[in-house]
Amino acid sequence: MNGPLTCSATNCVHYANNLCSANKIHISGLNASITPDTHCSTFQEKNLENSLNSLSNINLNGELKQFFSSSGIEMYPEIECDAKSCRYNQSGSCFAQSVNIIKNDALNSNYTYCNTFCK
Repeated sequence: MNGPLTCSATNCVHYANNLCSANKIHISGLNASITPDTHCSTFQEKNLENSLNSLSNINLNGELKQFFSSSGIEMYPEIECDAKSCRYNQSGSCFAQSVNIIKNDALNSNYTYCNTFCK
């Protein structure tokens, strides 16, 4: 990905003020034809166990850059994408200029969508 990822999944362990603190995320939706067919399968409900389990996927470098930045978004996770029909998917990686993951009341990944998906 070449730009910022914004996220409204406030109940995710990786959520950080409309940003994603994960180092790498995975968008599922192999046969997606519309946005709700995609899901952020990196989503984990916010709780102590999931927070501890997600420690290996923290974008520490990005978080430090973001903390000291006053010029915008610096935290860019790597995005693996299974949505073959998305125009931004190139060999399983996302090349959109920016990505938006939506669904602030999600309790699992089935309710998180890649709002950037476009055929």
